[in-house]
Formats: sequence, structure tokens, C-alpha cells
Amino acid sequence: MNYALYYYDMCPFCQMVLRSLPGLNVEVEKRNVLQNPEYRQQQQKATGRTTVPCLLITNEQGEEQWMFESRDIIAFLNSL
Repeated sequence: MNYALYYYDMCPFCQMVLRSLPGLNVEVEKRNVLQNPEYRQQQQKATGRTTVPCLLITNEQGEEQWMFESRDIIAFLNSL
């Protein structure tokens, strides 16, 4: 499984998720949507939304699942 977090620095909900990452036993790629507009476009194309934070979960078969809501993201990552 691969995980990528779509976020931007000034978002307080993104900061909640970012602060939880160091204590986890899973690697999460960070994708800042303001520093790299391609990330924002990728998220909007896949989900129809540009809301952050957003976690992209890609399984071994390349199937993607997108998760919104900071508390849901944190709970999911903590469950791994």
C-alpha cells in the first residue's frame, strides 16, 4: 500500500494530520498542493474536489481510494 497526503501548510486541519505522522509506523508521501499545482489538479480530476487534507491510498493493484476529513485520516493511519 502507498499513501500520499494532499495538504498545504497554512491549513489547520492539515497541520493536525501532519503532526500525527511522526508517531506512525507507516510512510506517507506529502504532496503540497500550493507548491505543486499538478497535485491539486490530480486530486480535482480524481475526486472533483480540492479540499485538503486528503489522503490517497493506492493498493498493490494500483486501485486508488481517496479519504477526506482530518480525523478520519488520522484514525485510519493509526489503525495500520
